[in-house]
Amino acid sequence: MKKTLINIGYFAALAIGMVGCKSQLDDYYVDPDKTTNPTIEKLFSSIEDNNRARPNYTEMRTIALPMIAAFCQTATLDTKEDRYLQPAGPVQDLWNDYYTPSNQGTDLNYNTGNGVVAQYRTMQRLYSNLPLDERPNFQIFMMAGKALLLDQTAQMIDMFGDIPYTEAGSLDINNTISNAKFQDQKELYDTVLIGLKDVADWFTGTTPNAIATASFSAQDYLMKGSIDKWRRYVNSIRLRYLMRISDVDEARARTEIQEILANPILYPLVDGDGVGENYSPASTDILLYQLTNYTNTPMASFTEIRGQIAPDYMLNTVMKPSNDPRIPFMFDKNTTKEGKPNKEYVAMNNTAILQGDSLTYFAIYDSTTFLTNGKLPGIYMSASEVNFLKAEAFERWGLTGGTAQASYELGIRQAIAFINFLYNQNPNNREGLTMPSSITISQFLTQPSIAYSGDSNTKLAKIWTQKWLHFNVLQARQAWAEWRRTGYPQVYTVPAPRAGYEMPPTRFLYPASEVAYNSSYDDVVRAKDKRDAKIFWMKE
Repeated sequence: MKKTLINIGYFAALAIGMVGCKSQLDDYYVDPDKTTNPTIEKLFSSIEDNNRARPNYTEMRTIALPMIAAFCQTATLDTKEDRYLQPAGPVQDLWNDYYTPSNQGTDLNYNTGNGVVAQYRTMQRLYSNLPLDERPNFQIFMMAGKALLLDQTAQMIDMFGDIPYTEAGSLDINNTISNAKFQDQKELYDTVLIGLKDVADWFTGTTPNAIATASFSAQDYLMKGSIDKWRRYVNSIRLRYLMRISDVDEARARTEIQEILANPILYPLVDGDGVGENYSPASTDILLYQLTNYTNTPMASFTEIRGQIAPDYMLNTVMKPSNDPRIPFMFDKNTTKEGKPNKEYVAMNNTAILQGDSLTYFAIYDSTTFLTNGKLPGIYMSASEVNFLKAEAFERWGLTGGTAQASYELGIRQAIAFINFLYNQNPNNREGLTMPSSITISQFLTQPSIAYSGDSNTKLAKIWTQKWLHFNVLQARQAWAEWRRTGYPQVYTVPAPRAGYEMPPTRFLYPASEVAYNSSYDDVVRAKDKRDAKIFWMKE
């Protein structure tokens, strides 16, 4: 962290112009004539360019598929002896990409994190140096950038626990070189939630001036300058993270979630406005599309580690018994080594030894929707997730503003529409699948394992399982977090033979840079830096 702090301002300054005209984003944040003179609006666009959010090679190949998705079984884990051992390099890169930008190279597979901390700290410095009468022209960038920073900060806490935050980037803010101290994860989550509420209230109560509106519309390629979308995004991620803490601070979560759900005018959400299978993810959800010059596909990130294998519990236990209409959109039956198509969708048992020849007899993730789909977007928030969150709130607390069953069923309808949307993003779809009819979906909702019936615990288990299924491998961070929070679905985890690493971790260990350079490591987190330590929001 010491090296990171010394260089963080340097990296942020170069984030605008490390390379020449290389991509669609040149117009947004590359200014060849001012390589050491970043501007607030262009730094903001650079923050939005986040390949840790998109399903691109580095995130999928090194973090999502082999670790966090596999831990919660939205991906299949290799049966090697050290399958639960944390590799040092990928986690170090993940950590670095939060603090310093690495999204300026020419190979879009390896442009990874946006270094949101470094870039936002530079935005803060530039904003503080503006004359007071110019600040209203840029405040919208500061508030939207803060929302993105807080979202990524919550995700880092979900994966690591305590992290350096407030003092990170101090060199660029006040020219002070110091080690950024680790901060308590619960207190930082409180910072996130308070900050999101402040941003939400700002967007509700402020009308940007004409200069700010024009500039923001030009630079904001994530939501195209839509204030309505920004409001919905901020309120929705606040809902997500309030629910995340609901088992350890239920009173706060219940009170604040009730305020959100009871006031849809004041706190609109990314919920599809009640539209089910006919809703439009492209216009409703918060999606980070691939750049126009991106020509790769996720194929290598899956196949290099056999990550294409259909997850056993997901396909065999959750989807097949209910004849889930998403199956052909999510999986291929596969073709045997003899060249014969398999007759059924069957996932390999997760206790089986993964051998190359045997894999061909079992289903894999769908080639059109996943493996060859170079148009897969990053998913910041979807209507389906929001409605599953609403369903949980209504079921647990009987809040006003809707019903658990209506939200649950709406979430499933939207999840089916969403996977159809992803399938159709691929211009080379070969199967010619069509969206399941409303009649088919309604019949699916009556299946015993899907129907909203049973006691409250059974209903909650159904909500959590359907949300986990909706996240699949594309929102692996959220799937892993919610699986650790709720314990659902109750998958069988195959113990590994390596002593001390028999089960998946509950958090990532800190990278070597922090152990070696951060002087607060020994005093603050060394005793807690254990692979089986719980994130504060997990149940005891």
